Amino acid sequence: MNEELIARLMLAFGMRFLGTRRGTGIPTRIARVTTCAGPEDGRRDRIVDLNDVDLIARFNAEWCALATEHGLFSAERQFLVALTPAIDPAFAQEREETDDWEDPAWWEYVWGLVELQEDWDIAGAGAESGVLGSAYGQPAFVMSAIDGSVFVVGTRWEDGIGVVALPQPYRSSTLRELARRNLEAGGRTEEEEQDMQAWLVSDH
Repeated sequence: MNEELIARLMLAFGMRFLGTRRGTGIPTRIARVTTCAGPEDGRRDRIVDLNDVDLIARFNAEWCALATEHGLFSAERQFLVALTPAIDPAFAQEREETDDWEDPAWWEYVWGLVELQEDWDIAGAGAESGVLGSAYGQPAFVMSAIDGSVFVVGTRWEDGIGVVALPQPYRSSTLRELARRNLEAGGRTEEEEQDMQAWLVSDH
């Protein structure tokens, strides 16, 4: 993970990068499938129409409201963001040229600890940077409270962009079943498997 690059990119959209965190017991692979959970799992959605003239501002406000309501932020305004090493062009190029595409290390996401600053922009500059999305106004991110008590993700739907919060994700039967299937399927890094195992047995 090119932490210097990540820190520089994040600073531009209002997050202070505090480094990567492994061994959290919070599997990024499971957090990334949060949208598979349904209302019966406690899922909460906020969606902004793509034609909304205040698309970016509305999305940012909905993200902040939902994240605050469900406890994403610590007292120091810190939380976790799932990061791919492929945001580094050098890593992405190396992965493109490898003969060993099945090595799970090429596809592993890791948590980055961040601190929200006073001036931030998730759906605009954040998404445009490639860290929190694919383009300006196209958010795609996965976040977690430091203790794993809530997952918050941003995504593009057919007619809008939305933010999803899943409080107490470890209670979701949907995500727990997906974690078990991932463990059975294999093909994960040792760190990913350890996080999933810890997540499944923890009583939080």
